[in-house]
Amino acid sequence: MTPDTQTKPQESKGAHLSVVVAAIATVLAPGAYLLGLSFYQGYLSAFGVGPEGFPISTPDVYVFSYQTVGYFLLMLGEASVKALEKILSPPLVYWIPVTPILLIGGIYLLWLSGRTGPNPHIQRALSKVKAGLSWLHWKNNDFIKAVGIVCVASYSVLLLGTFTIAIALFWWALPLDAYSRGQNVAQERIGKFLERGCHAELDTKWDTCFVLLDDKGLVIHEGLLITMNDKEMAFFKKDGSYIFPRKAGTILRRTLH
Repeated sequence: MTPDTQTKPQESKGAHLSVVVAAIATVLAPGAYLLGLSFYQGYLSAFGVGPEGFPISTPDVYVFSYQTVGYFLLMLGEASVKALEKILSPPLVYWIPVTPILLIGGIYLLWLSGRTGPNPHIQRALSKVKAGLSWLHWKNNDFIKAVGIVCVASYSVLLLGTFTIAIALFWWALPLDAYSRGQNVAQERIGKFLERGCHAELDTKWDTCFVLLDDKGLVIHEGLLITMNDKEMAFFKKDGSYIFPRKAGTILRRTLH
């Protein structure tokens, strides 16, 4: 076999793998973009700011999408921990060691009966089971064949319906939840600000508020910085949100405590 013929199967596998990766990326990339964009829109809506005045770049959208997926995984982990706590609580926890003991004991008894010779009762039971299974085989029973066809058809319809619901869940339910998650994050910031005002963050020691100064060093605005772009910025103060144009000479300051 020549080296060229040896590399052909490897190249074929690599091509198939590239097609699979490209197909997965084609499906996941728009979904991830939709999650990040929904999170950002929900975040702005909690402050009463519309997203049309503050468009977001694609890299930032995917950053928000990464954060949103992290929230989903955290919720899934919490649900798993609660389910595990229920499983490990009485009476279910008692069945965890009992079930394998019963299985091992049953297998051991069957093994002992095989070593001591054929038991007529067991042989009679096995022959009845064998006869019943033979009667239930689709080759020997037209009714079972019809039931099997109906089951396969029903399973196919159910599988198609499940696939459709999964797509709807990914394209609609998850973005809606991401929108709600963005609102919750913003409302948490608003709640802390209304309760404590401008204060130092515990881990970073940076002030939660930003201060906008004019060219003379006088304070124009002080509050939570919602978002900003090259032309405008949005602040949240205790009496509401403010959107104003960025002017030359102004300085945005954040205090380190």
